Amino acid sequence: MARCLRVLGFLFPTSMACAFSILPPVGRSLNGLLWALLIFISPLARAFDTVVLDAGHGDFDRGAAIGYVYEKHLALDTARRVEELLKKAGLKVVMTRSRDVFIPLPGRASVGNRYNNAIFVSIHYNYNRGGSGSGVETYHYSTKSFTLAAYIQAYLVQRTSMINRGVKHASFHVIRETTRNPAVLVECGFVSNTTDRGRMMTGEFRKRIAEGIAQGIVSYNKAN
Repeated sequence: MARCLRVLGFLFPTSMACAFSILPPVGRSLNGLLWALLIFISPLARAFDTVVLDAGHGDFDRGAAIGYVYEKHLALDTARRVEELLKKAGLKVVMTRSRDVFIPLPGRASVGNRYNNAIFVSIHYNYNRGGSGSGVETYHYSTKSFTLAAYIQAYLVQRTSMINRGVKHASFHVIRETTRNPAVLVECGFVSNTTDRGRMMTGEFRKRIAEGIAQGIVSYNKAN
Protein backbone atom coordinates (compact mmCIF):
# COMPACT_ATOMS: atom_id res chain seq x y z
CA MET A 1 0.00 0.00 0.00
CA ALA A 2 1.36 3.44 -0.93
CA ARG A 3 2.40 5.63 1.96
CA CYS A 4 -0.07 8.43 2.56
CA LEU A 5 -0.10 11.73 4.37
CA ARG A 6 -3.23 13.14 5.98
CA VAL A 7 -3.74 16.81 5.11
CA LEU A 8 -6.78 18.65 6.44
CA GLY A 9 -8.74 15.45 6.75
CA PHE A 10 -7.79 14.18 3.28
CA LEU A 11 -5.41 11.32 2.47
CA PHE A 12 -2.81 11.97 -0.23
CA PRO A 13 0.03 9.76 -1.49
CA THR A 14 3.33 11.13 -0.17
CA SER A 15 4.45 11.86 -3.73
CA MET A 16 1.58 14.33 -4.04
CA ALA A 17 1.69 15.63 -0.50
CA CYS A 18 5.37 16.58 -0.80
CA ALA A 19 4.26 19.49 -2.99
CA PHE A 20 3.00 21.18 0.17
CA SER A 21 6.58 21.43 1.47
CA ILE A 22 7.60 23.87 -1.26
CA LEU A 23 4.78 26.31 -0.58
CA PRO A 24 5.80 29.68 0.88
CA PRO A 25 5.25 30.12 4.65
CA VAL A 26 1.76 31.55 4.22
CA GLY A 27 0.98 28.62 1.93
CA ARG A 28 1.64 26.21 4.78
CA SER A 29 -1.00 27.92 6.89
CA LEU A 30 -4.48 26.41 7.12
CA ASN A 31 -5.90 28.51 4.30
CA GLY A 32 -2.88 27.89 2.08
CA LEU A 33 -3.29 24.13 2.40
CA LEU A 34 -6.98 24.37 1.60
CA TRP A 35 -6.22 26.19 -1.63
CA ALA A 36 -3.44 23.76 -2.50
CA LEU A 37 -5.86 20.88 -2.03
CA LEU A 38 -8.34 22.43 -4.45
CA ILE A 39 -5.63 22.89 -7.07
CA PHE A 40 -5.05 19.14 -7.08
CA ILE A 41 -8.71 18.15 -7.39
CA SER A 42 -10.16 21.00 -9.47
CA PRO A 43 -9.78 19.11 -12.81
CA LEU A 44 -12.42 16.68 -11.53
CA ALA A 45 -15.09 19.36 -11.12
CA ARG A 46 -18.08 19.40 -13.49
CA ALA A 47 -20.16 22.37 -14.53
CA PHE A 48 -23.85 22.65 -13.65
CA ASP A 49 -26.63 25.23 -13.65
CA THR A 50 -29.01 23.91 -10.97
CA VAL A 51 -28.48 23.33 -7.24
CA VAL A 52 -30.92 21.17 -5.28
CA LEU A 53 -30.74 22.23 -1.62
CA ASP A 54 -32.08 19.76 0.90
CA ALA A 55 -32.75 21.11 4.40
CA GLY A 56 -32.66 18.06 6.65
CA HIS A 57 -35.58 16.80 8.77
CA GLY A 58 -38.78 18.87 9.23
CA ASP A 59 -42.17 18.92 10.99
CA PHE A 60 -42.35 16.09 13.56
CA ASP A 61 -38.79 15.03 12.70
CA ARG A 62 -36.78 17.56 14.73
CA GLY A 63 -33.39 16.02 14.03
CA ALA A 64 -30.69 16.77 16.58
CA ALA A 65 -32.17 18.70 19.51
CA ILE A 66 -31.09 20.26 22.79
CA GLY A 67 -33.88 22.05 24.63
CA TYR A 68 -35.64 24.18 22.04
CA VAL A 69 -32.72 24.19 19.61
CA TYR A 70 -33.86 21.93 16.77
CA GLU A 71 -31.76 20.83 13.81
CA LYS A 72 -34.76 21.11 11.49
CA HIS A 73 -34.93 24.89 12.09
CA LEU A 74 -31.18 25.44 11.82
CA ALA A 75 -30.97 23.44 8.59
CA LEU A 76 -33.86 25.27 6.95
CA ASP A 77 -32.56 28.70 7.93
CA THR A 78 -29.11 27.83 6.59
CA ALA A 79 -30.51 26.39 3.36
CA ARG A 80 -32.54 29.56 2.75
CA ARG A 81 -29.42 31.68 3.23
CA VAL A 82 -27.48 29.48 0.79
CA GLU A 83 -30.37 29.71 -1.67
CA GLU A 84 -30.25 33.50 -1.63
CA LEU A 85 -26.49 33.58 -2.17
CA LEU A 86 -26.59 31.09 -5.04
CA LYS A 87 -29.37 32.94 -6.81
CA LYS A 88 -27.30 36.12 -6.60
CA ALA A 89 -24.49 34.15 -8.26
CA GLY A 90 -26.81 33.31 -11.17
CA LEU A 91 -27.58 29.69 -10.34
CA LYS A 92 -31.01 28.09 -10.39
CA VAL A 93 -31.96 26.73 -6.95
CA VAL A 94 -34.53 24.06 -6.10
CA MET A 95 -35.43 23.47 -2.44
CA THR A 96 -36.67 20.05 -1.34
CA ARG A 97 -38.50 21.95 1.40
CA SER A 98 -38.85 25.67 2.00
CA ARG A 99 -40.99 25.45 5.14
CA ASP A 100 -41.37 23.24 8.21
CA VAL A 101 -42.72 20.10 6.53
CA PHE A 102 -41.55 16.50 6.51
CA ILE A 103 -40.24 15.07 3.24
CA PRO A 104 -39.49 11.31 3.21
CA LEU A 105 -35.93 10.41 2.24
CA PRO A 106 -36.92 8.81 -1.12
CA GLY A 107 -38.75 12.01 -2.03
CA ARG A 108 -35.66 14.09 -1.36
CA ALA A 109 -33.49 11.84 -3.53
CA SER A 110 -36.15 11.91 -6.23
CA VAL A 111 -35.82 15.71 -6.46
CA GLY A 112 -32.04 15.31 -6.67
CA ASN A 113 -32.45 12.99 -9.66
CA ARG A 114 -35.00 15.13 -11.45
CA TYR A 115 -32.70 17.68 -13.09
CA ASN A 116 -29.93 17.58 -15.66
CA ASN A 117 -26.68 19.49 -15.02
CA ALA A 118 -27.38 19.70 -11.31
CA ILE A 119 -25.84 19.00 -7.92
CA PHE A 120 -27.53 17.94 -4.67
CA VAL A 121 -26.49 19.43 -1.31
CA SER A 122 -28.15 18.22 1.89
CA ILE A 123 -27.68 20.50 4.91
CA HIS A 124 -27.63 19.13 8.45
CA TYR A 125 -26.35 19.79 11.95
CA ASN A 126 -24.63 17.08 13.96
CA TYR A 127 -25.12 15.38 17.33
CA ASN A 128 -22.91 13.36 19.67
CA ARG A 129 -24.37 11.80 22.81
CA GLY A 130 -21.27 12.55 24.84
CA GLY A 131 -21.22 16.18 23.74
CA SER A 132 -17.55 15.96 22.81
CA GLY A 133 -17.91 16.20 19.02
CA SER A 134 -17.16 19.56 17.43
CA GLY A 135 -16.59 20.97 13.96
CA VAL A 136 -17.80 20.52 10.40
CA GLU A 137 -17.63 17.62 7.97
CA THR A 138 -18.92 16.84 4.50
CA TYR A 139 -20.00 13.42 3.24
CA HIS A 140 -20.08 11.87 -0.21
CA TYR A 141 -21.14 8.41 -1.40
CA SER A 142 -20.06 8.19 -5.03
CA THR A 143 -16.59 8.97 -6.34
CA LYS A 144 -18.00 11.66 -8.63
CA SER A 145 -19.22 13.55 -5.56
CA PHE A 146 -15.88 13.70 -3.74
CA THR A 147 -14.62 16.87 -5.43
CA LEU A 148 -17.83 18.77 -4.67
CA ALA A 149 -17.61 17.65 -1.04
CA ALA A 150 -13.97 18.79 -0.84
CA TYR A 151 -14.78 22.24 -2.23
CA ILE A 152 -17.62 22.80 0.21
CA GLN A 153 -15.60 21.51 3.15
CA ALA A 154 -12.61 23.69 2.31
CA TYR A 155 -14.60 26.90 2.01
CA LEU A 156 -16.78 26.08 5.02
CA VAL A 157 -13.70 25.66 7.23
CA GLN A 158 -12.10 28.78 5.78
CA ARG A 159 -15.20 30.93 6.33
CA THR A 160 -16.13 29.70 9.83
CA SER A 161 -12.74 28.69 11.34
CA MET A 162 -14.50 25.64 12.81
CA ILE A 163 -12.67 22.37 13.44
CA ASN A 164 -12.12 20.53 10.17
CA ARG A 165 -13.42 16.96 10.48
CA GLY A 166 -12.70 16.28 6.82
CA VAL A 167 -14.46 14.80 3.83
CA LYS A 168 -15.87 11.36 4.53
CA HIS A 169 -17.60 8.52 2.73
CA ALA A 170 -21.02 7.46 4.02
CA SER A 171 -24.10 5.63 2.77
CA PHE A 172 -26.76 8.14 3.85
CA HIS A 173 -29.94 7.50 1.86
CA VAL A 174 -30.22 10.92 0.20
CA ILE A 175 -26.68 10.90 -1.21
CA ARG A 176 -26.63 7.17 -1.99
CA GLU A 177 -29.90 7.29 -3.94
CA THR A 178 -29.21 10.58 -5.72
CA THR A 179 -27.44 8.84 -8.58
CA ARG A 180 -27.95 11.20 -11.49
CA ASN A 181 -25.90 14.08 -10.09
CA PRO A 182 -23.09 14.69 -7.60
CA ALA A 183 -24.59 14.60 -4.11
CA VAL A 184 -23.14 15.57 -0.73
CA LEU A 185 -24.33 15.95 2.84
CA VAL A 186 -22.89 18.76 4.98
CA GLU A 187 -22.81 18.62 8.78
CA CYS A 188 -22.52 22.26 9.93
CA GLY A 189 -21.51 21.74 13.58
CA PHE A 190 -22.72 19.87 16.65
CA VAL A 191 -25.97 20.84 18.33
CA SER A 192 -24.79 18.70 21.25
CA ASN A 193 -21.59 20.73 21.76
CA THR A 194 -21.98 23.82 23.95
CA THR A 195 -19.53 25.93 21.94
CA ASP A 196 -20.80 24.89 18.52
CA ARG A 197 -24.40 25.33 19.63
CA GLY A 198 -23.79 28.81 20.99
CA ARG A 199 -22.30 29.89 17.67
CA MET A 200 -24.92 28.30 15.41
CA MET A 201 -27.76 29.88 17.40
CA THR A 202 -26.73 33.33 16.11
CA GLY A 203 -27.92 34.50 12.72
CA GLU A 204 -24.51 36.03 12.01
CA PHE A 205 -22.76 32.70 12.36
CA ARG A 206 -25.34 30.83 10.27
CA LYS A 207 -24.70 33.51 7.67
CA ARG A 208 -21.01 32.57 7.68
CA ILE A 209 -21.87 28.88 7.39
CA ALA A 210 -24.11 29.65 4.41
CA GLU A 211 -21.40 31.78 2.82
CA GLY A 212 -18.88 28.95 3.14
CA ILE A 213 -21.25 26.43 1.55
CA ALA A 214 -22.23 28.82 -1.24
CA GLN A 215 -18.62 29.82 -1.96
CA GLY A 216 -17.65 26.16 -2.19
CA ILE A 217 -20.49 25.46 -4.64
CA VAL A 218 -19.75 28.47 -6.85
CA SER A 219 -16.00 27.79 -6.87
CA TYR A 220 -16.59 24.14 -7.77
CA ASN A 221 -18.75 25.24 -10.69
CA LYS A 222 -16.15 27.73 -11.93
CA ALA A 223 -13.34 25.17 -11.67
CA ASN A 224 -14.72 23.20 -14.63
